[in-house]
Amino acid sequence: MPIADKQLQKKIIKMAKTDQEVRNLAMNDSQNKKLIKKVYETDCQNIITLKKIINKHGWPTFDLVGKRASKSFWLLVQHSDNDLKFQKQCLGLLTAAAKRGQAQLKYVAYLTDRIRMADGKKLKFGTHYLTNDGEPIIRPVINPRGLDKLRKEYGMDTVVEQTVRLKKQCAKFFKDAKLRANKK
Repeated sequence: MPIADKQLQKKIIKMAKTDQEVRNLAMNDSQNKKLIKKVYETDCQNIITLKKIINKHGWPTFDLVGKRASKSFWLLVQHSDNDLKFQKQCLGLLTAAAKRGQAQLKYVAYLTDRIRMADGKKLKFGTHYLTNDGEPIIRPVINPRGLDKLRKEYGMDTVVEQTVRLKKQCAKFFKDAKLRANKK
């Protein structure tokens, strides 16, 4: 099926690209206050645009903007931590779109946990971690025994698979950070 709004598709993808570029710069120089501020400013600006998109179109579905842009929109909402009320509104819209096959169900899980984390609650899907000496440690979850079954229902990999992947990412990040620190 052809994408209904190619202009919106391009806009969302461009916003997500900028989001990731700014975040990567800040992660690579985490002591740089200007970069940290730039992430915050980018998020605030994105929230304004995301709200306009939601008000006009609702959740950007696969049919409206394609899978890549729909995922990109989710990512931007995921990073909208400055507006928890907006994230909660989006969770309802995303959930409805996913039930119609117009968004990925696993992103419902990620946004659910992001909101639960902000509310100080245990996670439902185990999508977020803390680190201890470079080792990822899953945040507390509601039902650890049923976690992998629930994750499978949402099209996600197991906690073990996710943790292995994160360990590799953390190892690379901490190695790169150490190299950068040694260069200074």
